[in-house]
Amino acid sequence: MRYEIQVGERTVRLEVAPDGSTLVDDRVVALQARPIAPDAWWITVDGATHEVQLLGRDPLRLWVDGTEVATSVADERTLAARRAGGQERPGRHELRAPMPGLLKAVHVREGDTVERGAPLVTLEAMKMENELRAPLSGRVMRVMVAVGAKVDGGALLVVLAQE
Repeated sequence: MRYEIQVGERTVRLEVAPDGSTLVDDRVVALQARPIAPDAWWITVDGATHEVQLLGRDPLRLWVDGTEVATSVADERTLAARRAGGQERPGRHELRAPMPGLLKAVHVREGDTVERGAPLVTLEAMKMENELRAPLSGRVMRVMVAVGAKVDGGALLVVLAQE
């Protein structure tokens, strides 16, 4: 799976191969993540270890070695959709799974009105539960998944219409 990660002013391309090897900007690196607390990890890249803590999801904010960093992550399907230019239309937003996982909860139904930041679904991935929230205020037009569904990264979960 390929990702494009914006960390502050820097854009990093990350690719995780099926064999577990990791490429960062087309260079093979030794990468290891070890959880140390809820929403906190020791991340080791080529022998250099960094403490990383999740501060917020919308927008994505990380604390890396004592410094707060605004971050965004897009998987290969999201990047392809952006390049194609057709997936998103004004007033419409498609919430997609940021990674493969198991749907633990669906917090909305079609027709519901939600505020920006409201929880839409909870996705369990890599033994962590990730609550995916509404990026805008609007109406839930479609719920494409049900509790217990296994989804791929990039899978369409919820469609919102901005009001």
